[in-house]
Amino acid sequence: MCRADHIHSRVGHREGPQVNDPRAPEWALTLNTHLAWWDTVVETHRAAGTQLTITTEFGPAPYMPLQPYSQEPLASQWDINVYMLNLLKKRYA
Repeated sequence: MCRADHIHSRVGHREGPQVNDPRAPEWALTLNTHLAWWDTVVETHRAAGTQLTITTEFGPAPYMPLQPYSQEPLASQWDINVYMLNLLKKRYA
């Protein structure tokens, strides 16, 4: 039985709520761990014929890490969310 019917596809890590950029190679293991969890949820819903929704949810500060002093984001929130949208659409098509 799956208790999740919606995935907020933010990729968190041991020390924080959100990686700075899931496209970066240093986060590959973390991203793949999240994808494996989500794969299980997706497969459960497919097998049951039930609906699952997903939101790409990389957020602004304080979720998005910022540069010190300038407070500029380390990556483009928009670009990351579009990347996740395309990644998940392709993966779960």
